[in-house]
Amino acid sequence: MLKKISGKSRALIIAGAAVVVVLVVGLVASLVLSVNVAEAREIALATAGGGEIVGQEIDREGLWNEYSFDIMNGNTWYEVEVNAFGSVTGLESSQGGYRHWD
Repeated sequence: MLKKISGKSRALIIAGAAVVVVLVVGLVASLVLSVNVAEAREIALATAGGGEIVGQEIDREGLWNEYSFDIMNGNTWYEVEVNAFGSVTGLESSQGGYRHWD
């Protein structure tokens, strides 16, 4: 079928197919590299130095989730935000009584 198509058209078709393959591979790779809620919880707990998760929120951002955890460790409260790829994107802490971030 490609034999009947001119050289320029054939090159455009091959280039277009290559772009589609790269996009599909990139999408699959990003989905494979993303963390699930259990992994995000472990990352948040490690960031806070341990403790107990007393609240969590999961936000869907397009194809990926973003996680937010409220953690009590001793007398310190933490809010830890973890992105879909396991990076900590936010960290706040407070001493003493319960702290709720809006």
